[in-house]
Amino acid sequence: MKRRTTLVVVPALVALAGLVSSDRAGAKSANIFQLLTGFSSKETCSCAFVVEQTDEYCKAFGQSAGYDVAITIDRTARTVTSSFGGVTRTATMKDGEGCTGDALP
Repeated sequence: MKRRTTLVVVPALVALAGLVSSDRAGAKSANIFQLLTGFSSKETCSCAFVVEQTDEYCKAFGQSAGYDVAITIDRTARTVTSSFGGVTRTATMKDGEGCTGDALP
């Protein structure tokens, strides 16, 4: 009887520990403007610095249908900044890594 209880209790405790730790390791919540500007800056950065397209082409590429995101490409600093809805996000080109977006505030 004791062995049967152990076979039930131990896996339940392991599952509970997994749920508690996964809740703490979760990603930060992002609103639609943070997602939109983050995606726009990262995709535009990849277009400009990885694929090496023109600024005009990449700014059009980084837009999302129905939203007029303000996009700034800084070729000297190798960054792209996108703004919309009061939110500004930046992606940076790093050698060997490609374009990476900034962390959520």
